[in-house]
Amino acid sequence: MNYNTDINIIGSIPDYHLIYKALPLLISDSDRLQKLLVTDNEFNFRTEKSRKRFLSVLNSAFVNHNKDINILASTVIHHLKNDEKSQSLILFWLFSLNNQLFYELNRDMFMKYYFQGRAQFQKEAIVAYLKDLITRNNELKDKWSAVTIDTIASKYLTILKKLHLVEGTKKKSFCMVSVSDELLAVFVHLYDLINVNDAIISKDEFLVFSFVSKESQLDRFKKIGKKDWIRMNYAGNKLVLKGAFNNNTIIDGIFG
Repeated sequence: MNYNTDINIIGSIPDYHLIYKALPLLISDSDRLQKLLVTDNEFNFRTEKSRKRFLSVLNSAFVNHNKDINILASTVIHHLKNDEKSQSLILFWLFSLNNQLFYELNRDMFMKYYFQGRAQFQKEAIVAYLKDLITRNNELKDKWSAVTIDTIASKYLTILKKLHLVEGTKKKSFCMVSVSDELLAVFVHLYDLINVNDAIISKDEFLVFSFVSKESQLDRFKKIGKKDWIRMNYAGNKLVLKGAFNNNTIIDGIFG
């Protein structure tokens, strides 16, 4: 396991429109982004150090070892530039695929509580989870102070709020997440690209991140399968999902 505190940095970025603008450039034209961000400072960071830090965390948090995942995510984010809530879900999925701690917090807490129908997501529960995680992982013992743990919990909730997944100030409540057929098809394409031998997240676990309940999954996937946006096979209790398009045709295929 490779845990880091990228959550603290991502949670400190004031405007996520910067991420939505920068990430497609990072994937498609990193030299241009370097010029815009560091040289020309079009993103209005105060210091060169802060500009380089932003670029570094973009690479760490959102650039996957699988280039096809990067191209898919950045292409869809760029296409959805007038739909911030859909962009935010792409970011949520991408960060979950890239960051062990963010993934486990989402798997074990956020997604679990969301489907349980809980009204609130409390910081104290996240702090307790992180303390328990430390006791179970030699890598983390004596590495994170109480202040660091508290900061991770706070910034994690901040990220979820900026991604329109929770709302509120002192007390955070869950937002109702509605995933369109088009976005669910994009999710399946991301799912299909997960390398089970190399990923921090398994395919089966990733299905819950679709925000579709287990009871509704088959009907929802059948619906988009009938539109030829995905390929699916259901044999017994095993659901097999595949993308129907490659990165060159996915926008026209799903959104065209």
